[in-house]
Amino acid sequence: VNKIEYGEISTDLSPIIEELAEARFLQTESELEDLCEGLDLLSAPELKTLAKIFHLPNPNGQKHQLVDDFLRLAKQRSVFSRSQSGIGTVILKRVKDLAGRSVRVCKGPRAVFSRILLLFSLSESLVDEEAGSAGQGQLFTVLMVNMGRMVFPSYTVNRKTQVFQDREDLIRYATAAHLSNDIASAMVNGNWEEANHLYMCAKETWNELKNHPSLSYHRVLPEYLRHFTVGWVYTRILSQGVEILQRLHMYEDAVQELQTLLSQDVYCTDSRGRWWDRLALNLHQHLAIDCIRNGLADPLVRTGHRLSLYQRALRIRDSPSCKQFRCLFYDLPVITVEDVTHVTIKGKMCPQMGMGKSVFLMEDIDDEEGGEDFSVSTVMCSVEELALTHYRQNGFDQGIHGEGSTFITLYGILMWDIIFMDDIPDVFRNSYQTSPLDLYTDSFYENRRDVIEARLQQLHTASSETLAKLIADVWTTQEGKAAALVSWGRFISLQQVQSLVSCLGGMFLSGVFRRLSKDLRHCRGGLPDLVVWCTQTNHFKLVEVKGPNDRLSPKQIIWLSELKKLGAAVEVCHVQAVGGKSKRLS
Repeated sequence: VNKIEYGEISTDLSPIIEELAEARFLQTESELEDLCEGLDLLSAPELKTLAKIFHLPNPNGQKHQLVDDFLRLAKQRSVFSRSQSGIGTVILKRVKDLAGRSVRVCKGPRAVFSRILLLFSLSESLVDEEAGSAGQGQLFTVLMVNMGRMVFPSYTVNRKTQVFQDREDLIRYATAAHLSNDIASAMVNGNWEEANHLYMCAKETWNELKNHPSLSYHRVLPEYLRHFTVGWVYTRILSQGVEILQRLHMYEDAVQELQTLLSQDVYCTDSRGRWWDRLALNLHQHLAIDCIRNGLADPLVRTGHRLSLYQRALRIRDSPSCKQFRCLFYDLPVITVEDVTHVTIKGKMCPQMGMGKSVFLMEDIDDEEGGEDFSVSTVMCSVEELALTHYRQNGFDQGIHGEGSTFITLYGILMWDIIFMDDIPDVFRNSYQTSPLDLYTDSFYENRRDVIEARLQQLHTASSETLAKLIADVWTTQEGKAAALVSWGRFISLQQVQSLVSCLGGMFLSGVFRRLSKDLRHCRGGLPDLVVWCTQTNHFKLVEVKGPNDRLSPKQIIWLSELKKLGAAVEVCHVQAVGGKSKRLS
């Protein structure tokens, strides 16, 4: 309570807290019986003080270590008490004394507020795994907007379709969303047995719900609204279950779950490529070939997943143990991808422990103008920074290590008015959206086909001056607004963006944007790490950088091939680690 301050309500909150506790909106410390929850109330210094009182072995340890030590101590039997919980009770009493008066919101009212916030702002809740936090992220967003520290793009909220049939439908959805969040937390923390228990409970609930009348209504909703239905969430939980089962070495159950998932073609459509690939990985060779064939025939399997399935088929075909199944490959669709230029540069790698990204050492030579003095300092850099230096030495005076966000930001700027256009119902359902709900679905292009094609045609024939003006118009009016695709800090200035689009040219940009418009969900990943360009000659190059033991992913292979077809100079820059004799980049 001593940490709660609401000066705008009252300087003394005690009577208000008492009133809320009497009305059962708040629980007080008198109801606190869980030692773990009590310990969580204390600050690190308070825990250390308590640790010294109870003579813990390491009273100056980290907070989480002290909590674990206290919980272990609480399980020991007291010499003076017959009850198992004797020491735990004593610790909890001391915890309450240290914490002072404490409150928390009761579960019932909390759930109501959580559901109100869920209804108010569906758009971000599941994307950000926010469903289990009672809408804290949404409340923070509203606060930031009210303080003027966050501004959203301008658009018209247009709710036409009712997503939830009734109160029970909303509660079923909220319950499933919280459960999915709990499973995700258990997985992140490596508690696989607990995750499996939660997943099995969820599966049982879903089997009871499968024939519920509300589901037939959900199935006819457009995909971008189906995301907010109970079936979509439970399908995602089943997908989490596949990983849980594999972690627990229950491979046959995992295969069955994958087959169940693939039979539910109205839910989690964007995950189907990954499911087919996993299923093929877990099946015997002749069954895997049929699985790959079905996966390649599935229209919802796109880009990198298609290539990944095809590559898996080639590996099976070429393995010595698969000779008797070679006849099964005759009707597989062939996926051809054109290779690009590969270059190799060398650099001294910094010795390191662990599995993090490679760190290189490079000499930074500061040469005085016209003088003989120069100083050399060794700097640590990433593999991409090493490559940028290589291209700078080869005449490219400008360069950005932005991966996909460079092109995605250009797309967000040059397509801004189309992304936030008003004519499509249900894609903007509240005032705090960074993008339309259909942005990552096939409906995005279908709903805006005519205006997108008109813009792509305009860009295709645009001069450098026109491109610079289009960029400037959006940049000067919208800079800083919270838009999902635009990273305003990706470029150092408006002039740098204009310089880059002038080099890239409208014809090339329209080709990249067509691909992004039709399938942003699957095409936003895999774009090259670096864009380098020469402001004098207007030449540019797109570069994927690979450190030692790093390989191209299927999505990267496809994008490099597509960019080459669109006329770009594209290459893969392999950075090879050398010994300590020379720190210089060669």
